[in-house]
Amino acid sequence: MHAVLSKIAKGITVCYSEVFPEHDNDFFHLDYMGKLFIIADSYCMNPDCTCQEAVLNFVQVYPREGKKADSFMISLKLNGRGYKIYDQGKFHRGEIKNILLRFNVDNKIGNLLKERFKEMRGKAKEILC
Repeated sequence: MHAVLSKIAKGITVCYSEVFPEHDNDFFHLDYMGKLFIIADSYCMNPDCTCQEAVLNFVQVYPREGKKADSFMISLKLNGRGYKIYDQGKFHRGEIKNILLRFNVDNKIGNLLKERFKEMRGKAKEILC
């Protein structure tokens, strides 16, 4: 937990799987038009911060091709008010938008991200007490 405390102090987001490694669903997976993605979700754990965002890192995997993975990173507002691209890698903005629409097609992922955000903030309060 020392690394998590350090990240909280520095204001760095913390990956859900780093705090809850025992969960079976520590990363999300997405098949978008034949492209396979693993998605890691990170959150600000500062209990005093008013942000309500999930930082999502989409990593495209290339099974059996030996290519270096392509990726992009966004910050998704959990109140449904959009996202900000931090790093678009080799992806076009339109493609990122379409991938995000597919990722959260029925808003189930959005609701799950909100739950995970609450879990992370709860864990931060537990750690800091």
